[in-house]
Amino acid sequence: MKFYSKKGLITGFFLWGTAIFLIGLFLFVPGGPSGAGEMAAALLITVSYCGFVSWCWFGTYYEINGSQLKVVGGPFRWKIDIMGIKGVRKSRNLLSSPALSLDRLEVTYEKWGMILISPKKQEKFCETLKKINPNIEVNLNK
Repeated sequence: MKFYSKKGLITGFFLWGTAIFLIGLFLFVPGGPSGAGEMAAALLITVSYCGFVSWCWFGTYYEINGSQLKVVGGPFRWKIDIMGIKGVRKSRNLLSSPALSLDRLEVTYEKWGMILISPKKQEKFCETLKKINPNIEVNLNK
């Protein structure tokens, strides 16, 4: 079962605002890139950043297959054994993570593992995990 990431206004503003700022900085600011080489470098940086942001924005999801939770955040991937998950709780932690919203879930697993995610359907996500591992402690109250 696949769960897509919730997309928050603040996260979107930060990611896409930076892309717009880069485009404006390189293309419209007086004294910006002047030669063909500088313009090519500026364009390469801007296109690369926009591609990376697009990949993350449209390619972040969480998939439950059998007893494995696969977390995909653009080019980054994690595989977590659901039987090793200890708990899931609400979080507003600002750490970098494969979560496109600040309405996040903190998933703790194995001895020291922790990942922040933001599935759109948090209750359904937790129910699906609990069907596989009923020992997971879930706290969605904040």
